[in-house]
This record gives sequence, C-alpha cells and structure tokens, in this order.
Amino acid sequence: MDLVDLKLENLWEYDPDTKTLKGNPQILYYRQPRATEYPLDLNKGYRRYIPRNGNFPRSFGLVQHHVMHLPKPRQVLEHMDFFLNRGTMLKFMGDRTYGKETNFAACRFKGCIYVRSLWEDQDERYTVPCVAKTYPFKARQYVFTRSPGALPRTDAPVDERKQVYGMFSAKLGSFRLLYSAEVSGVSNKEPLGDLNDPEVLKTCQLASLKIDKEGRRNNSAPLWLMQSYLGGIDQLAIANTNERGHVCRPIKVVSCAKLMSESQFNIHDRLQKLHKILEEISIKMSNKDNPHQELRFKMRQDSILFENRLTSIEPPGNFDQQFIDFINRL
Repeated sequence: MDLVDLKLENLWEYDPDTKTLKGNPQILYYRQPRATEYPLDLNKGYRRYIPRNGNFPRSFGLVQHHVMHLPKPRQVLEHMDFFLNRGTMLKFMGDRTYGKETNFAACRFKGCIYVRSLWEDQDERYTVPCVAKTYPFKARQYVFTRSPGALPRTDAPVDERKQVYGMFSAKLGSFRLLYSAEVSGVSNKEPLGDLNDPEVLKTCQLASLKIDKEGRRNNSAPLWLMQSYLGGIDQLAIANTNERGHVCRPIKVVSCAKLMSESQFNIHDRLQKLHKILEEISIKMSNKDNPHQELRFKMRQDSILFENRLTSIEPPGNFDQQFIDFINRL
C-alpha cells in the first residue's frame, strides 16, 4: 500500500508572542556547512534555550485555521475523510517512542473524522529538556538559514516555540487525508516567492536533518524514514555527533529510498497498518456526528481497544466556536 497524491497544501508559521498562525512564513533554506566550520558545537547557547512551555497550536488548531482560509472550503471538506497530524499517524504506523500504550480520541463532525493523541493534552515540554534532547534543534541553526547560502546565526538562542507547519493532503487506500507536520526548511537554491501561491508551493523541495550518535546502532531509523515519507522529503541530511555533542564529520545528504532499502524497512507494511486502524475508526464512527463528543480508544502493541460510549469533550473543546459556526454555515 502506498500514500498517493501527496501534496503540500499550505505552510503556516506559529507566532508564540501573539499565539496566532500566519501564512507566507519565513521559510529556511538548507546549506551545507563549510569544512572550516567543523566541529559544530550543539551545546552552544543551551543555557538560553526556550522550550515550548505550553505555547503551541492546539490539536486541531492548524486544520481549523487552514480550512477557514480555503477559497473553497466546502469542496475540500466533501472530499476529505480524516484530519490528523503526522505524530498521530506515526503512532498508528508503529512508533513506540513514548511507550507501548497510547491513548487517542476521534471526533466526527459533518462527515469528517478528526483524530488526535491524548498525549497532546499533556505535553511535558514546560521546562528546558536535557542538553542531548536539544541537539536536533540546535543542529538546524547550523544548516538552515533565512536565505540560500547565508551564514548561520548560531549565537541566537533556540526557540522551540517558533515552528513552521505544513498542511499535506494524500490518499491512502479508500481514504483521503489532510494532516499537519512540522517543516524544518527547504533545499531550494534560489529564493522562493509568495508561499501563499499554490504554484510556488509546488516548487518547494522540503528538507530535514537527522541527528545520529556515533558508534550507536540506529534503532530510530524507521521513525525518521516514516517522518520523511509523510513529509514528502526525498533527501535527508544526517549529522553524526560524538559523546560531547560535537559534529566533527561533514554532514551527509542521502536518499530516503536508499536508506529504506539498506535498513530493510518496509514502508508499505506500515501504511497498511495505518489504513487498517483508520478503517476501524471509520466503522466505529459511522453513525456518530457531534463536535462536542469524542470516542476514546487506546493502542496496545498492534491491537486497538475502543471505549463503549462517547465522551463529552471538556472546555475549551476540540474546536473553536468560530470554526463550528463556520462549518455549520457551509
């Protein structure tokens, strides 16, 4: 099974000061560090690191904003089956980063099913994480800049709250999906134009960076490959760190397809697993349609256990009242 018709629909930038999303974001461009820049010190500025501290878009904040800014929202909604984010999809595909058991909730509103992980309600990133967990964000400062080929600003503190998110559409089997995912930047060599323009979006070559620790067998390879696959990324940059958090060797840019073949990782099996779970959710939600109620379930290993009743959603709810009114008017 494959994910087909994968398309980047829009890009949104989250402003942590106003707690709002805005279009045409400041996209960052991938650059290969010069030989004289190594080693890259990923500990640099750690004491000034700014964690999310609860300041990030809500579970369905991105999809609400996206739908309400579509030129023809009704037409899009009529052709969509599921709204999710990439993190939830990864868990359905077998990611066990946060344990073997995960709780979820599904809500059906005007025929579309919205699925989220309940872990999102209890985000623990209120304090500065240990230094090793900040390495991926610091590494981005060295390789992603505001314009193609520009020098990095590694003296600035990392602000984990400032993120660019992409909205992607795709088809998986019989289901049409719309989902959000964080976007690190692009590998385009020339400046992009207005990212509100669909034609400009088509030219975006999305890029990502992976951190590997030298001398350690890479058990997280499937997760990174699934992330890249769902994010429409063909080429992946890999930085190897030593025990001191330094990148001493040149960063390698490799093909995701090549990595999959070398790791004997079968993305099709994972997509089949995702489709099976979505199918079960769809059956359970077939006669339920209420934005104020949700069906909760848990994933344990490869089995799914649904609760036998709907749960009323506590304030502030999954959706803004403005979004509910907007959809009802359609």
